[in-house]
Amino acid sequence: MNIVDIILLISLGGFVLAGLWFGVIHMIGTLVGLVVSALVSSRLYEPVAQFLAPFIGDNVNLARVIAFFALFIIINRLVGLIFLLIEKIFKIVAIIPFLKTFNRLLGAVLGLLEGTLVLGLLVHFAAKFPFSEAVTGALQGSSVARALNLIGMLLAPLLPKAVRALKSVFDLIP
Repeated sequence: MNIVDIILLISLGGFVLAGLWFGVIHMIGTLVGLVVSALVSSRLYEPVAQFLAPFIGDNVNLARVIAFFALFIIINRLVGLIFLLIEKIFKIVAIIPFLKTFNRLLGAVLGLLEGTLVLGLLVHFAAKFPFSEAVTGALQGSSVARALNLIGMLLAPLLPKAVRALKSVFDLIP
């Protein structure tokens, strides 16, 4: 087990603890927000970028990045607000015995799933767009990173426009 394995496992543990702390409703809201934001942003960022480009010196690639992230954050917060209202309603019903415990344990399981998905995509893109030989070597020596990379490879095709936008950002970096 190398340092990358330890970092990835601690990160995964953080997702599990967050799920345990916040509960399943919050974690579902986070996961739904992530998916909906990514899908909608990857479909709408181009028209928004065309609108923004004249305001930032006609740099279309920069406008695409700004548009994608702005849309992602706005949509994610709107979905989060909806789930916050659902969570408030749940707290009223939570007087039923063991319901809070059940909510938190399911939240931990969902946190593990979310952490696996997020870290899988992160490792996959770090491997796909190498920016440092040291990082690439550390990822190759990590058994946890290899397992997460398989998950990332399965998820990457689900976001084709977002992947192309990310690739264009990396093409800008010398």
